[in-house]
Amino acid sequence: MIRITHYISTLDPSHGGVVAHVSDLAVLTQNAGANVTIASPYANPHPANLDYQGGPTIVDLGKPIDRARLLRRNQVQRVLELASKSDITHLHSVWTPANIQIAKALRRHKLPYVITPHGMLDDWCLSYHPIRKRVFLELFAKKIFAHSRGVLYCAAGEQKQSEKWTGGSPGHVVPAAMDIELYRDLPGPDLARQCIPGAQGETPIILFLSRINHKKGIEVLIDAAEILATRNREFKVIIAGTGTDAYTVQIKDRVQTKNLNDHIHFAGLVRGKEKISLYQRSNLLALPTKQENFGLVLTESLAARTPVITTRGVDIYPELETCNGGLIVDRTPEAFADAIEELLDDPERCSSMGDTGRTWVMQALAPDRLADQFMKIYEHSLTQK
Repeated sequence: MIRITHYISTLDPSHGGVVAHVSDLAVLTQNAGANVTIASPYANPHPANLDYQGGPTIVDLGKPIDRARLLRRNQVQRVLELASKSDITHLHSVWTPANIQIAKALRRHKLPYVITPHGMLDDWCLSYHPIRKRVFLELFAKKIFAHSRGVLYCAAGEQKQSEKWTGGSPGHVVPAAMDIELYRDLPGPDLARQCIPGAQGETPIILFLSRINHKKGIEVLIDAAEILATRNREFKVIIAGTGTDAYTVQIKDRVQTKNLNDHIHFAGLVRGKEKISLYQRSNLLALPTKQENFGLVLTESLAARTPVITTRGVDIYPELETCNGGLIVDRTPEAFADAIEELLDDPERCSSMGDTGRTWVMQALAPDRLADQFMKIYEHSLTQK
């Protein structure tokens, strides 16, 4: 039985895809027979799927020193103790200062580790605050990668963009873990109609389900909604997610300025069965993102039989095109408005795309298949020096 310790800077579900990936991966490998521990300075709140008898062990390290998220000496020592009782440690993300401390301690004690960059070495990510990130890479992160036993990527597109920064460490591509068991028996759209603002009735719904963050391109979708409104389309946009207060106010002001309050509804953070039901109630999901490593929201939507519209900023966009579950368009309001209209005008095509997309997700992200891939990577990494 392989023993795995994960370190992640937070387990708060509101932080999005990285947290979802780590929690689903922990459950996946624990259920496959591994002994999994997750250590974090912000372990609560954490995803509900971690709470079950015989599930992964969660270790709350206590809050870090300051906003820089550096760990205290005793916190690093605690992670080191967990790692010494494990076969391998799995670090997550690139710009996490605590990873510098932990990787250094692991190297000093000759303890093996792997790392998942979660798309943070993609070209777009490195173009944002480029000087700061290049300095961090040269001074710290390159050493973390160079001494790792392996780098785990979620998509071939991510690996292609990232390997120039990872110092020749062995690279492995395996899709992000996703708890597809939640999508085996779908709850239906009525639950969303009962509890989600804007989901009542039969009006076509365009769903944006993600963090309210500048990277996600929500302004593009709002401007696309304005175009659809001028074309006298009947539709609603539901924005399900949270963001900083200042940016959320800015987005709501944009909606009001464009006189779209009747078309656009803010649902806040939606989880669990309500989220799956909201996918089902929606005609399509639109994500005009600038960059997305894997985009769990896209595979979740397809698992609920809801087709997607997104951009080439998503590392899995070739897979989305190949499985015929989504449209890949330019990140402009006009392109999104046209694509939305194209799908809303063809319900049979929409339904077919949802069906083929779900088939792909259920096969590509099947728990047994993913667990086997991850386990083989961990075991292979232990043979590396």
